[in-house]
Amino acid sequence: MDQFLSRLRVLDGILETKTNILKQILNITENQRTVLTAGSHDDSALPIFAGMNEEKQKLIETLNEGDRVFQRTYREIKSAFETEAYKYAGLVRRVQERIKRVTALDTRIRVQEARNGDVRATSKKAVCDNKCTRKRIAGIYEKNKRVSPKQPPR
Repeated sequence: MDQFLSRLRVLDGILETKTNILKQILNITENQRTVLTAGSHDDSALPIFAGMNEEKQKLIETLNEGDRVFQRTYREIKSAFETEAYKYAGLVRRVQERIKRVTALDTRIRVQEARNGDVRATSKKAVCDNKCTRKRIAGIYEKNKRVSPKQPPR
């Protein structure tokens, strides 16, 4: 087996792994939206959301390492790609399809992250509004408590 084929298989394997990790990240990101919308009027969802972020960060680190290996491996076979790729057209097509899937998943994750950002911004405003309202009501209550009500004449 020649070096080009073995490196091409490595690229294919990295892309398959990346696809699976991106699916996990997408799932977590979608679940984060659920957590955010369920606890949108208080801070109770923040610890759950933070835990999900930590899990995503670990997956992203794994992706980054895979990307480094992918880039290094691709550089090794880049010059031979034009002359050798025709021999392994089926595998090359599969690698190309995996790249398309990875790109599509990455786009879906970015869109969901943007949606989550909108929900976070909205829920932060709702929490602030709720706290401001509570403070205002508490202030009115305290003010009214200090003023003794007039006693009706007897």
